[in-house]
Amino acid sequence: MKRFCHLLAGACLAALLLQACSAVPERIAEEPGWLERYESRAADLGALSGWALQGKLGVSDGNDGGSGKLRWQENGESSRMDFHGALGRGAWRLVSEPGGAELELADGRSYRAGTVGELVRGQLGWTVPVEALSWWVLGLEAPGPVARRNLSEDGTLVFLEQQGWRIEYGRYRRVGEAMLPAKLTARQDDKTVKLAVSKWSLDRSRD
Repeated sequence: MKRFCHLLAGACLAALLLQACSAVPERIAEEPGWLERYESRAADLGALSGWALQGKLGVSDGNDGGSGKLRWQENGESSRMDFHGALGRGAWRLVSEPGGAELELADGRSYRAGTVGELVRGQLGWTVPVEALSWWVLGLEAPGPVARRNLSEDGTLVFLEQQGWRIEYGRYRRVGEAMLPAKLTARQDDKTVKLAVSKWSLDRSRD
């Protein structure tokens, strides 16, 4: 159970390392209209003050894994994740703020570090996309080279291969004027991270 808890916590710790980067990812040639719609989505989502999601997270490394409920909030420079495994097992809370990051487990143990990156190195059992998940979860490329990308006609990502991971988007849902992923799966070798989002909330106070 301890290993499973650290596995899940590590997978989500990685998602917090990139919250406000303005770098522009490398582009791959697409149908002009499709690419324009994708870039419009990216600009719209990049202007958000923050966002939150609720859903189900599952991870597996081929030998161990599990799933549970996840709440994830991004608000400017701060982030918070709350996870509750099946039957209440493996619960943890992760808070990241400019002054540092803290991971608190259900048994009362807590771990602090100056950055989320340090917590990842201390708690993670296998490599996950350290600077990418907070982009992928929005249906966007992370900054940096892209090996492969497939867009749909409405400008949403269908498939993305980046940083050695393959991300498949099962479906999207409309949230206000935005199209956001409802289901995604990221794979690398025998490692899998799955997220099914049941609810999105967007903060547009900067608009």
